[in-house]
Amino acid sequence: MKYWDRQEIEAMSAMRRDGRTLTAIAGAWGVSRMVIAGIARRNPDLFPVRQKMSAEEKAAAAAAAAAARRSKAAKLLVKRKRKPKKPAPVAEARLRKLIPVEAYDTQHMQLPGQPTVRFIDCGEFQCRLVLTPGGERLGPDAPCCGRPVAEGAAYCPEHQKLMYRPYEKRKVPAGRGQWGGYAGAVTRETSA
Repeated sequence: MKYWDRQEIEAMSAMRRDGRTLTAIAGAWGVSRMVIAGIARRNPDLFPVRQKMSAEEKAAAAAAAAAARRSKAAKLLVKRKRKPKKPAPVAEARLRKLIPVEAYDTQHMQLPGQPTVRFIDCGEFQCRLVLTPGGERLGPDAPCCGRPVAEGAAYCPEHQKLMYRPYEKRKVPAGRGQWGGYAGAVTRETSA
């Protein structure tokens, strides 16, 4: 906490009498507005309460402030350089539609003797694994497996095994500790 001597407080008081706001005074002294408000509250003789403005004075002050804002805004508009407009999101979406979405090579996953079904014709309980050679464009006519699936699954049991690996507990290499050798990891104890 800083101790403010009488000369500093009187200088702040003079700034306030000149019509400066608490925020402006605080900025000049490098402190927060609440510090100046506290000094003003503790020294009411130096910081008298401001007289309320009449309606005419308020209107005149508001008009002067509005004129100052308008002139400042006009100066900024003259200085500002026009930036090129960014493409609209709709135009960006159209560009994305033109970029082809290519499939991975999944043709080797087709089950022997099983006919394919178009993706658009796949029902809720049919395997939706797209079976295409790599590099082809995907769309509603892309061939899918179409075999029955269990409820809540996206693929038939055979393709489910190919697409998802079961959870396996990770094995820590010997000498690396519980957390894989990070700083502070627990090291393996050797038995004699």
